[in-house]
Amino acid sequence: MKRYLPYLLLLVVSALTYLPFVGRFTYANDDWYLMYGAHVQGADYFAPAYERDRPLRAYVLGPAYNLFGDDPLPYHVSAYAFRFLSAVSLFWLLNQVWPLSLRGVSGANDEATPSPARGLLRREDHPPRNDGYPIPNYQSPNLPITNLLITLLFLLYPGFLSQPNPIDYQSQIVSLFAAMTSLALTVAALKTPKLALKVVYLILSFLLAWVYLGLIEYYLGLEVLRLLVIFIVLRHKTNYALRFTQYAIRTIIKSIPSLLGPLTFLIWRFFFFTSDRNATDAGLQLGALFASPLQTGLWWLARFVQDTINVLFLAWGVPLYHLGFNLRLSETWIGFALAFAVAAGVVIALSEGWRREASEAAVEAHDDWRAEMLWVGILSAMAGLIPVILVNRHVEFFSLSRYTLASSVGAAMAVVAMLGYLSSARLRWGLVGLLTGLAVLTHYANAVNIAREADAVRNFWWQVAWRVPQMRDGATLAAQFPASIQEDYFLWGAANLIYHPEPQTAQPIEAPIGAVLLTPENMTRILTRKGMDEPDRRNTHVVMDYGNMLILAQSSAGGCVRVLDGSQPELSASDDPRIMLVAARSRIENVIVDGPSPVPLEAAFGPEPERGWCWYYQQAALARQRGEWALVASLGDGALEKGYYPSDAVEWFPFMQAYAVLGREKDLKQLSTILRADAFLGDQACAILTNMAAGGMMTPEMETSALEWYCR
Repeated sequence: MKRYLPYLLLLVVSALTYLPFVGRFTYANDDWYLMYGAHVQGADYFAPAYERDRPLRAYVLGPAYNLFGDDPLPYHVSAYAFRFLSAVSLFWLLNQVWPLSLRGVSGANDEATPSPARGLLRREDHPPRNDGYPIPNYQSPNLPITNLLITLLFLLYPGFLSQPNPIDYQSQIVSLFAAMTSLALTVAALKTPKLALKVVYLILSFLLAWVYLGLIEYYLGLEVLRLLVIFIVLRHKTNYALRFTQYAIRTIIKSIPSLLGPLTFLIWRFFFFTSDRNATDAGLQLGALFASPLQTGLWWLARFVQDTINVLFLAWGVPLYHLGFNLRLSETWIGFALAFAVAAGVVIALSEGWRREASEAAVEAHDDWRAEMLWVGILSAMAGLIPVILVNRHVEFFSLSRYTLASSVGAAMAVVAMLGYLSSARLRWGLVGLLTGLAVLTHYANAVNIAREADAVRNFWWQVAWRVPQMRDGATLAAQFPASIQEDYFLWGAANLIYHPEPQTAQPIEAPIGAVLLTPENMTRILTRKGMDEPDRRNTHVVMDYGNMLILAQSSAGGCVRVLDGSQPELSASDDPRIMLVAARSRIENVIVDGPSPVPLEAAFGPEPERGWCWYYQQAALARQRGEWALVASLGDGALEKGYYPSDAVEWFPFMQAYAVLGREKDLKQLSTILRADAFLGDQACAILTNMAAGGMMTPEMETSALEWYCR
């Protein structure tokens, strides 16, 4: 077996899992405001942005921005590359801790030497020889199947769903790579007899410990895995001859050089660094325990048990259960085909191709490797959750899946160890295929949903750019569109990138357009037109004025964006009830109608989409705001001539008004049958035409006919 083949397998499988949709992804979540800041201030933006909580991140994102600029694709590829490299480092670590043969370590002969990493091949997988052991077929390099399978499941771990969040999570994945490499270097230093090499390994391990903790401090639980692998290596060196307490003492002594990195980091973090962000202030978070030890302790325990079950078991099914229902039929079949192909390839490569190469060192003297790997996996998975629980967070697969990443190593080890206890080879490899297929299908479904959301986001903002030539500074947005809006900066980051892309040198930078989420509290403030917030989002100053709202609505992915006019809100029956409630507070004067429309940044928003119905609708809505009724009607005629029609009848309203003003009775009457077919739209149409009549916008004859057709 060539040494590069395991890495080739990892590369091919992970590429098929993570890369098919990267060309369709754009920014996600926090990326929007981070890239707005970088766009207007360059790579220098990141240092002040992260100085209050995780200053080392600037040394990842700053150089990345200098290399990649605004284009999200290289960030996706880079994040994937570091995810792959973290798996390579883990494979190196596992091959050192559980090598294929312990020959030369204890000095014992092969048959007397325990082989804890024999892999998933069991004694019954091979024909017995006279002494009862399987017949060996070849002499193998140090490439055990078990370690490769653990690495593969770690690389494909389905509990972490934020891989397509490329800019903000670049630091998460770089940190994971640094952590795995630091642990592997620790074991390398422990095992090498060369003093100079030992020193080099320890120095690199020290530096990488600072890197990974400086980027993501709650990965600290991985230090438990460091202690555990040192413990296992010491057991193997002495052929399991000592008592547990003796190994524990030796582990502590041998760990001192390797723990200098995390220990010095913790000293700096607790005693020299002041965090201004509550979520990363350990003292503030631990204060909850001291304020109410019993209640807080019980909550922490409940969350800890729940999260342990999540990362070990539920991660392999719950995310897919929720994501799978969002797939179309064709997407479902493609996903199943991809998952089956990858799973079948993995099973064939591991169980058939390498079965013929089971070495004499794979003879099972006893099954100690399974117990070792099981408790190491479970303990390290649990340890990865402890820092998360202590800062009052917990695992949620969709909004907080990042908290599974530190535990994914232990989860993969525990799962593979459990498989090793199964007596049936067919069942073991069937479950390997099932777990691999579930992981691939989960990431496929996640990527499809994120790609679909990315398309919807691009479409939304292009329509806004068509409709709004300029947006008044100080306007505060609220919006509904067919994608998840979890934070206000999803909106104002994108809006400012379109309308205020000019360079800035001030500290903090200014985001002239604000945004709010439609939470109950915010809706109350919008309805009363009272209140103003001025948060500082990572060195970006934003004003949220609840009395100066501009509300945008898009009821479906195929529908058009409506910029609501509070004096005449045009609502769809499919609109979010929250939009309906605050629509009257939307100030259309925040739309500046003069000047050309902006051209959104192509790297983030893609090229201009086809100018179909929604382009005509947006131009008509803008012309209506300018009072250019002839242009409104002309745009409607042009759209219909090209065969474009609205997907939501609410989009007929600008043309209805134009027909009424211009006296186009036939067209106005024809529209009445469409709009009155929906009672909700019919009532709005009647109210709009009644107001137009009161304002003298129609001739008396047109007024009589319009009110008869729409209001009778």
